[in-house]
Amino acid sequence: MVEDSRQQARALLAKAVEFHGHLGPFLVLGIRMGAIAQSIFKGRSRNDLTAIMFVDPNPPASCAVDGVQVSSGCTLGKGTIRVSQSSDRVAGEFCAGDRVCTIGVKTEVLNELLDSLNKASEQGVLELAERVLARPDEELFEIKLAA
Repeated sequence: MVEDSRQQARALLAKAVEFHGHLGPFLVLGIRMGAIAQSIFKGRSRNDLTAIMFVDPNPPASCAVDGVQVSSGCTLGKGTIRVSQSSDRVAGEFCAGDRVCTIGVKTEVLNELLDSLNKASEQGVLELAERVLARPDEELFEIKLAA
């Protein structure tokens, strides 16, 4: 259904790290979410895509928002992305025209990452980001397309 986002994420990683300031697993999740949205809505202008991100407004979960901005083209400056506070999920609702797609980090993945980050050294954070980058989309995300 969706092209694997790992290659797209790898290509955007340096740009996202420069934009965000550091590498972490939630930045990678955001890059991948935006890449999936771009794949689903391919053929549409990047300016046609809008997003609502449902995240905790604090790091590390909020780091996903910067990843989505870099990979999807939805930005706060253009007003094509909004952030809605959610303490229990990391998800994005992406819209282009009358089509809507929701991409959410699976609960078990979210809990695993948050638990691992609490114990991780700086090197451990980088290793977590690499592991997130290496995992297939279907392991990380629930993807729902509205009819």
